[in-house]
Amino acid sequence: MADSEPTTEEKIKDALRAAPAHIAESATVVDTDMKTVLREGSPEWTCVPTPPGKPHPGPMCNDPVMMQWFAEVMQGKTPTIDRIGISYMLLGETGADFDDPMATKPPEGKDWYRAGPHVMFVFPRGTGHILRGIGHDTASGLPYIRPFPGAEPLLVVPIAKPGEQACGCPDSCACGCQDRPR
Repeated sequence: MADSEPTTEEKIKDALRAAPAHIAESATVVDTDMKTVLREGSPEWTCVPTPPGKPHPGPMCNDPVMMQWFAEVMQGKTPTIDRIGISYMLLGETGADFDDPMATKPPEGKDWYRAGPHVMFVFPRGTGHILRGIGHDTASGLPYIRPFPGAEPLLVVPIAKPGEQACGCPDSCACGCQDRPR
């Protein structure tokens, strides 16, 4: 992402690229603090722009359960969700450290990890055992789990490999998918 602070309009455009067009068109958009509303919309989906400092775009669009899960994890709390939460990341994700979701820079001697476009699912406490046997490889294109300290792991279901696009837009789409990095 750019070194300068993006405008509100740029943040909104980035955030809306996280979800399919039929969800993004009515979604609420919040800033990366997950509180400051940048665009009012439906409470069913909330899209968030790419966090600052990431070398590649990685916005997400979450249902209310996923928003609650992220808010509680960011506050250092054990999530209290009682149903499955869903998040779209149709531009994929770039992270500093797969094992430390709060890291802002890769560990010494390592590079940023990349995950392709995907959908994520979170589960209520005590249900993580259902994910046993699923790998951790973000590059294979196969489903994987993402550990989060103090919470059940995320189930990540790729819809394309890192560096590939996932776009189901009609030819006349104005969502910006043609601007997505390859």
